[in-house]
Parts: sequence; structure tokens; C-alpha cells
Amino acid sequence: MVWEKELNERKRAILKSIIDDYVQSAQPVGSRTIARKHELGLGSATIRNEMADLEELGYITQPHTSAGRIPSDKGYRFYVENLMQIHSLAQEEIAKIKKAMDDRIEELDQLVKRASVIISNITGYTSVVMTPLLTRAIIKSVQLLVVDDKRILVVVVAGGGVVQNKLVKHDSVINEVSLSRLTQALNVIMVGKTIDQITMPMMIELQREIQVPAEVISPVVEAVEDCVRKIESTDVYLEGITNILNHPEFSDLLKAREILELLKEEDVISTLVRSAVHKQKFDFKIGSENQINQMKDLSVITTVYGSEGKNLGAIGVIGPTRMAYGKVVSAIQYISELLNREITRIFGDDS
Repeated sequence: MVWEKELNERKRAILKSIIDDYVQSAQPVGSRTIARKHELGLGSATIRNEMADLEELGYITQPHTSAGRIPSDKGYRFYVENLMQIHSLAQEEIAKIKKAMDDRIEELDQLVKRASVIISNITGYTSVVMTPLLTRAIIKSVQLLVVDDKRILVVVVAGGGVVQNKLVKHDSVINEVSLSRLTQALNVIMVGKTIDQITMPMMIELQREIQVPAEVISPVVEAVEDCVRKIESTDVYLEGITNILNHPEFSDLLKAREILELLKEEDVISTLVRSAVHKQKFDFKIGSENQINQMKDLSVITTVYGSEGKNLGAIGVIGPTRMAYGKVVSAIQYISELLNREITRIFGDDS
């Protein structure tokens, strides 16, 4: 890349020092600070000259005259691709995460919610977790429960403790024999099959073969299909949205409010994390790399989790560009590994 030729070892060391200090202090970094805190073997004058070059090349900026320098989006991009160190989590952090994940949650949604809370607490940023795409989840059972003379509750249970239900209203009186026959037929057709194996022709065949009035079968089949679609869809959980207020970059209330409102828009957040599933590796969107104008002061880090490439979901963090990138990556990586372990346990042979 061009920037690898632009930056020699000295400039890289100075850029890394500026970013590391700025992430910790949120204050512009001057040459004297670098000379004093970092053992680079360089004097203040030399560091100043190198900083001037880095500014000219677009890796750092000077917020105002006589101030030190702060990283630009270009500087952060170089940092995450070439300079970032993945720090090991502290033992107390590992113990805290393990304890939170060792409750042996049996339902996938609850597991994902728990992971989202942990990431937010450990990083201090906003976490975002998308449930896995369950096209390969296996149907475990279909139940039709009589609520009253005019209503039936359709319940579809899939692997991973995923349950969806829908209430069906009907005009006909359904006797117990018809209901039992329909329940049995649905289970014969669906149980043991994955979500993506359930097709419309199967349902049409069911309506043709079973001796139950069409006006009874049709709404039930539609309800079953609706439940399957819901199982197949994904949910996105955000945790720690107000953590954004803890960072000085967002001390301006109007700016903070704009971002908080943006983070509440489900379509925006879903789009952010869904793209991670296709990349299947860590993805960084830094500041101006985000297409949405209100996110120009934010960085988004996402990656996938799942059981050996199956049941893939996405996990990530949203925070200021002045983010502790190395710590965030190590936290996400560790929690992803625990999620993978728990998903394998929940789904068993289905995963």
C-alpha cells in the first residue's frame, strides 16, 4: 500500500505513540509528551519535524493553533491494520466474563442478550449483537393448542430453544379428531427438517391429502409458515447506548442526542451488523468510512460468530473513533469463542 512506503519506522512509532496517548487522555498530544513518556530515543525537535510530516500526509491533525496533534481517520486506519496490538484481557475481566456466561442459558435469544450486556460492560462502549441466521435450525415440534371455540394457538419449536407462536382465529368448529390429525400431519412433514427445507409444495400437499376442511387447514398452515419465517429472521440487540455520553467527544448535548437517536433506529443498526456476516472476519469502519453522516465521529467494529461456519451471527462494538481498538478486538474475540461454545452446546448435533 502507498502508506507503507510513506511511513518509515520512526514515523510509525511516533504515530502509534500519539494514538495510544490520545485514546487514554482524550487530549491533543505534543512532542514533549512523546519524548518524555515513550522511549523512542528521539528529541522533541526531531519528533516535532516528524509530526509535521505526519500531519502533511494526513495521518494526524492539529485541532487548533499551538495545540498538540490528534489522529485522523487515516491515522486510525493505518493503526488498526499495521500497529494495533491485541492486548490480553485482564484475569479479572476473563473471570467476570466466564462467570456471566457460565449460567448455562438454554435459549439462544437469552444467550445473545447476555453476550451483548457483557461486551458493553467490558469495553465501556455500545455493543451490538445479531442472533444467528437459523436457516439450518431443525424443527423439533409443531403443536396446535385449543384456546377456545374460535381460536387455536400454533406453536413451532426449533433447535436452540427457539419458539414462535401465532394465534389463529377460525369460524368453523374444529373437533378433536381433526385437530389431532392436522397436528400429526404437520409433525410428520416438518419435524427433523431444517428451516430451509420447509417448502410451500409440502404445505400444499398437506392440504390436498389430509381429510380436514380447507377452511380449517389454510389459516393454520399460514400461521405455521409465519412462525417459520420468524424463526428464520434475525434479531439485533443493542446494549449500553448511553455509554456514548461518557466520552468527552460527545459532551455537546445536541451532538450526543443526534447519535443516541440514530442508534435507536433498528434498520440502521441491522444494516451495520448484517454486512459482517458476509465478510466473516473483523471489519472496521472508522469515522468518515461510515456512510451515514451522523456516524462520522464513530467507529464500528464487527465480526461473526457461529458454530463452524453454521448458524452465523454478528457481534460488534460502536464507539468514538478514539477507541481502545486492541482491547475491543480482544474482548469481542474472547466472547465470540464463548458464544460458539455455548451455541454448540445448545444446538448439540443440530449445529
